[in-house]
Amino acid sequence: MQVLSHLERRQALDALLTSETFRRAEQLKRLLSYLYEQDELGRIHEVTEYELGTRALGRPPDFTPDLDSTVRTRMHGLRQKLDEYYESQPENPHLRLEIPRGSYRLHFHPPTPHAVPSPKPKPKPSRRTWLIAAGASAGAIAAAGAVWYQKSTPLDTLWRPMVQSTQPPVLLVGQPVHVWVRDIAGQADPLDYVHFPDPVPNSPHFQTFLKPRLHEQAKPVLHPSPNATLWGDAAGAAAAAQFLAFRKVSADFLPESAVQGGVALRGRPVLAFGRPEYSPAIQRYLLAAGGYTVGMLNAIRRYSVYRPGQPDDHYVNTQPPNEVNYGLVTVLNDGGARVFVFSGITSDGTGAGLDYFTHPPSVAQLWELLRKEGHADWPAAFQVVLRVTSSAGYAMAARYEKHLVLQAKSSGR
Repeated sequence: MQVLSHLERRQALDALLTSETFRRAEQLKRLLSYLYEQDELGRIHEVTEYELGTRALGRPPDFTPDLDSTVRTRMHGLRQKLDEYYESQPENPHLRLEIPRGSYRLHFHPPTPHAVPSPKPKPKPSRRTWLIAAGASAGAIAAAGAVWYQKSTPLDTLWRPMVQSTQPPVLLVGQPVHVWVRDIAGQADPLDYVHFPDPVPNSPHFQTFLKPRLHEQAKPVLHPSPNATLWGDAAGAAAAAQFLAFRKVSADFLPESAVQGGVALRGRPVLAFGRPEYSPAIQRYLLAAGGYTVGMLNAIRRYSVYRPGQPDDHYVNTQPPNEVNYGLVTVLNDGGARVFVFSGITSDGTGAGLDYFTHPPSVAQLWELLRKEGHADWPAAFQVVLRVTSSAGYAMAARYEKHLVLQAKSSGR
């Protein structure tokens, strides 16, 4: 049985969502995307008809599946649309997606090969025929190149400076100061630990936090570590490496501690993940951009995505059960190279930014907004604020909230 990677499944999904067959089927695209997300999270068997109606199809909270057949009708339409898509393909796709009746589970599998008839023998062409064929082939290749360029998607043009760069991109991950609560069970007294004999805080809040995470006989001390990253930052960088590898781009994956100062990055394409509070490089990039930043907004004493000098222009996360976070993506040029900065109030907002900027329908939506403002190309510098729905610190979905163009004219792709 063939084991499929996350990237293979995602590419098959994106081909469907960006196809001409699904172009006007917005509800079916939302339904398919939601099913895919839940399948990737391993909870597709828990999905109910009510959940699909209210979360994927926008039905009100009083939605009653027994009286309203919306979900069943849309699922029938989705299966029909999938069949229509695959029937319209001139060649078998690498993967085929099916949703068996009576189930919400997505099945990705290689297509069934068609029998290919044996070619009939042809007479040997004359020299004149070869010359005509050669000329026609050259014209066809040139025309195909022109058509490919014309059909480049917004996702292609957004990432073209990174993909076509003569230097390998740097995937830079910020590193916050990290103090590890370490169990020194072999010591009679934890404070006799040679390296860092520092006791853990004894405040009620800290002890309540630690209790379910350490066994009763634990002897904890505080142990600094220079190698830590936050989960969303690391996950975003790993997903970026996969995204670039699929496009045959090899990137240098670096913790920020391996980079001595901003000079080492100048002139190199960079994808940076983290927050300015613990990443000097990201702090420098956001200051250079001059738009939104991420940090403590003193006016409300909360960590926010905010615009300095404009205290009313800010975004603050909410707490569970309706957990909403905000991500900030900044795109700019530095020393002639393209830079993407993925940040957020928490690291799940950071990781969600990469998901949004590598998702073809999301990028197409963003490009349409910019095009309506009169932009003929991606701006040289711009920012996007994203509203991120989270669960237990894990980003579930990212939605466009706002964009800000900082420098309109691009220096080239």
